Parts: sequence; structure tokens; C-alpha cells
Amino acid sequence: MNTRFFLTACAVFALCAAPLAGQNSKASLQSRKTALQKEMSRLNEAIARNDKNQKSNTVQLQSLRNRTRVREEMIKNINTDIGMLDVQIDSKSGEAERLSKELDTLKASYSRMCVNYYRNKAPGMRLMYILSSSSLLQAYRRGKYIEEYAGAIRQRGENVRSKNEETRRAIEELKKLRQEKGQLLAEQASEMEKLKKDQARIQNILNSLKKNKKQLQQELTAKKKTAERIQKEIDDIIARELAAQNKKNAAAGKKKSSEIELTPEGRILSANFAQNKGRLPWPVERGDIYMRFGNQPYPGTNVYITVPGLDISAPQGSYARAVFDGQVTRVQVKDGLYMVFVSHGKYYTIYSNLSAVNVKSGDKISVKQKIGTIYTDRFEGKTILTFCIYDGGVKQDPEQWLAR
Repeated sequence: MNTRFFLTACAVFALCAAPLAGQNSKASLQSRKTALQKEMSRLNEAIARNDKNQKSNTVQLQSLRNRTRVREEMIKNINTDIGMLDVQIDSKSGEAERLSKELDTLKASYSRMCVNYYRNKAPGMRLMYILSSSSLLQAYRRGKYIEEYAGAIRQRGENVRSKNEETRRAIEELKKLRQEKGQLLAEQASEMEKLKKDQARIQNILNSLKKNKKQLQQELTAKKKTAERIQKEIDDIIARELAAQNKKNAAAGKKKSSEIELTPEGRILSANFAQNKGRLPWPVERGDIYMRFGNQPYPGTNVYITVPGLDISAPQGSYARAVFDGQVTRVQVKDGLYMVFVSHGKYYTIYSNLSAVNVKSGDKISVKQKIGTIYTDRFEGKTILTFCIYDGGVKQDPEQWLAR
């Protein structure tokens, strides 16, 4: 008995939960679609700016690759949506077919009942039917039967009307689902066509870049030097702070430490910074990823280089801004370009490739405060910020920390 009840309850729960699961999946797809459309809009603006300002091929190449990636995700999202609609259409088609058959059966039954009723409708025939009874009880029952039969006909008529309305609604819903699928298929075809155009444009840029190997080699060398310089500066900052700390410890008779001991304020700042992982504002107001963190192929080549952070392409005249409250620990300048180091407890953010700065060493800064102006290459039109995050001396992937 308990087992039967449990199985019945599970079946009822499954039937009730299925539509809710479908609704949740639909809502999730719509949410993802909105996010992708927002990202696509941002990339379209960046590519339009690059075209207008005649940005270098490598900048445009990365923007186009990013747009291709987003478009592929959009197509995947559409395909998933179409798959869900196919399931709904199959289900609704089966429901509409079942309801149509039930309606036909009801109509046939109703028709037969009406024919029988009206065939014996004459008052004389009904009276004769009752008077021919063998007893008063039988006469009463026959009268009651005639009354109930008339009621049954009325009820059957109501059933026909109700089933007809239910069938009409199912067919209308099926029509809407098919229209929605048609719109998605048209949207899919449009995105596929745009994807092909972007892929062709990417190939043209790659062909152009192959003809200018000297320029690419110079950029590769500069990028490698920047990565080495950032790592050296971070190591130097940590080594100096650790040396100063151990000097104080020695004077106080304490043991030598291999890690920097944070002040209470520094511990709070570190904790707050860590809690905002994935929610930090971008270090530029508007921009697009030029190169991602880690071992990455340099745009237009098969050569891999180690990117210490995130290279962000921005409009000319853009400024770098702080992603969190902190204190400027160092401002370095080399070949006329600045690099700013900001500490957030045990974490550091670095803003590199600046033509001018708005802060100095020792300054306490707040989130979104201007750090400096990003350098624009006069010949190629590139405006690229190299942004890094370190946890102590360990490089982090900035993309995992920034808001999406």
C-alpha cells in the first residue's frame, strides 16, 4: 500500500515538475540570450570604432575573433531553444490530435442522443411510454428516465462545447509555437550568415599580417619585455616589504618570516577584495579584450607568448581606472610609458602602458578613480592597457575577477 502511494506521488510530482523545469530552462536561455546580445552590442561598437579610427590589424583581428566567439554562443543558444520548441511542438501536436479525436467521438455520441431524443419528442409518445407501464413505480421510473435523458443530452452538449474550446486553444498554442520556431530559424540563418562574413574577414586580416612579419616580431619582443618587467617589479615590491618586515622582527626579537604579515587594515582590505571576485569593475570605461591571460597565440601568428594579465583595447584618449580601493605602492616609468602598482592588502593590481598618470606613490585611491591615460600608438592607432592582478607574488587571471 505504501509503495503504491509512493509511486503515485512520484508520478504526480514528475508531471507537475516537468512544465516548471521547462519554464526555468526557457528563462535561463532568455537570460543568456540577453547577456550575449549585450556583449555583442559592445563588440559591434568596438569594431565600428576600430574601422573608423583605422586601428591596426591585430586589434581588429582580436575584436573580430571575440565577436565570432559570441556569435557562435548565440547560435548555440538558438539551437538549444529550437530543440526545446521541437519537444513542445511534438507534445502539443499529440495533444491537439488527441483532443480532435475526443471531440469527434463526443460529437458523434451527442448526435445520436439528439436523434433518439427528438425521434421520441412527441408528447403523445412520451405519455404512451409512461402509461404503458405495468406499475406506478415503473411509470415513475420511466418519467424520471426521460427527464434524466434530456439532462444528459444537455450535459453532453456542454461537453462538446468545452472540448471544442480546449481543442481550439491547443491548436492556437501549436500555431504560436511553430511561428516562434520559424522566427528562431530565421534568426539562426541571419547569425550564420554574419558568422561567415566575420570568418572571411578574419582570414583576410591573417593573410595581410603574414606579409608584415617584421612588425609582428617587434610587438612580440615588446610584449615579452613588458611581462618580464611586471613580474620583476612585483617580486621586488614583495622582497622589499618582506625585508623591511624581517628587519623590524629582528629588532623586536621575533623570528624571520617568509610571508608578509598584514596589518588589521590590510587583512580587511584583502578579505573585501577577495569577496568581490567576479564583481570588480573593468579598469576601463569602454573596451574589448585584445589578449587573454596566460599562454596565448599572438594575434595573426602561431607564436605563443605568456600574457601576465589582460590586454584591453580601448578608444583613443581612454584612461585606466582603479578596480578597487587601495594604495599606490609604486609608479614606474620607462621609455616615456608609466606602470602603476596598487596594493589591496595582499593583492596587487597593475596598470601598464600609460602615457600619463594622475596618481603618485603613497596615494590612497578609491574604486573607479582615474589612474592615468592609456598610451595610443601614433602609427598603428592601438590604445591598449595591460592590466594584471597578483595574489602576493602569484599571477591571477583578471578575467575571473572582473564583472562579466
